[in-house]
Amino acid sequence: MSAPPTGPDRFEDDDLGDLGDEEPSGEAAPNPDEARAAAEDALAQIEAMADLDEEPDVGAEDRRAASSADSSSASPDSDAPSSSGPPEDQCENCGALLHGPYCSQCGQRAADRVVPIWHMLNEALEAVIELDMRVLWTFPKFLFQPGRLTKEYINGRRKRYIRPFRLYLFTTFVLFTVLALTAGQGFQFPFDPQMSPAQADTAQTRITEGLDTTASSAPSFLGRPEQREQWAEALRENPNAVNVEFGGPETQAQLEHALRVKSAEALRNPNDFLGDMIDRGPYVMFLMLPVFAFLLKLLYIRRGRLYVEHLIFSLHLHAFAFFAFTVGILLGEIEAPWLQTAATWVELSPLLYLVVAMGHVYDQGLIKSTIKASLLLFVYSIILVIGFILLALAAVLLM
Repeated sequence: MSAPPTGPDRFEDDDLGDLGDEEPSGEAAPNPDEARAAAEDALAQIEAMADLDEEPDVGAEDRRAASSADSSSASPDSDAPSSSGPPEDQCENCGALLHGPYCSQCGQRAADRVVPIWHMLNEALEAVIELDMRVLWTFPKFLFQPGRLTKEYINGRRKRYIRPFRLYLFTTFVLFTVLALTAGQGFQFPFDPQMSPAQADTAQTRITEGLDTTASSAPSFLGRPEQREQWAEALRENPNAVNVEFGGPETQAQLEHALRVKSAEALRNPNDFLGDMIDRGPYVMFLMLPVFAFLLKLLYIRRGRLYVEHLIFSLHLHAFAFFAFTVGILLGEIEAPWLQTAATWVELSPLLYLVVAMGHVYDQGLIKSTIKASLLLFVYSIILVIGFILLALAAVLLM
């Protein structure tokens, strides 16, 4: 009996087929270990012919090193472009693959930053036009359709509108700037519908000469300078004028003395006191935003809305209130009865705005929205008064 073929002869003679296709003969069955070894040998021959394992002993790192060496040893005369930067379909900032004009990982725009000057001017013009279009889309809904802007933003239609926090910051800046100019009667319009030309010229001259920020220009409700001086002396000399219930007797005495001295100074210089309050007012109002949103969360807890939705509503409502207060203050500076009446109604408009906006955003009727708005304003007003009392104390102590 001849020896069974091995190696390629085994594969060429189709001995694999003999394992399962031929009918059993009278010879003894082969050893299972030998049959398994023969099958593995045949499989290795198939893989070798199919070039599936050209480098069985080379690891992944060795193959990468070999490919890098091959690319570095390429002929310099080849037509392939050489570039030290990332490929065109790769983000230059984080290296992620690009699937559009913006990176899906870091958000950077896939554009060359070294561009001609006319291209930079074109991009700046596009940014201005986009901002203008956002203003045109935002302010009609923001001013005249209470709750519409909030609902649009919550529903995901945000690209065309100014962001809530940016809108809030803008109205806050405008309001407290106007308050800083008008608190000490240092800001006045250079015209008055009821003024004669001579009176208008006199007012204009007073403004151009400079803003009067002395103690004598304080608001009239704080009294005359002589009265304020008397009140300050009485407050400073009276040990029972201020009572502090905090800490031990020595701590209380020190705090009471400091408060009497600082309060007397605030009475003598009310403009400095009001200026300190106005400077710190935006911080207090910023802290009131999450409080207002939390109260809304409690009112509509059965709705299952996210807290951030109530926060967006709070941002839009406070932004409208600040805008209305700014317009009301400016209208009140004009010495015209009908404009001052209009200023009062404008400053009260946030109350109506709140009721309508709550009904639209939370899908409730006018009666339920009015009841909830009244309860909300009652609790929020108490918290707001406490906040301004703390603000006044801080302004007095830091003078």
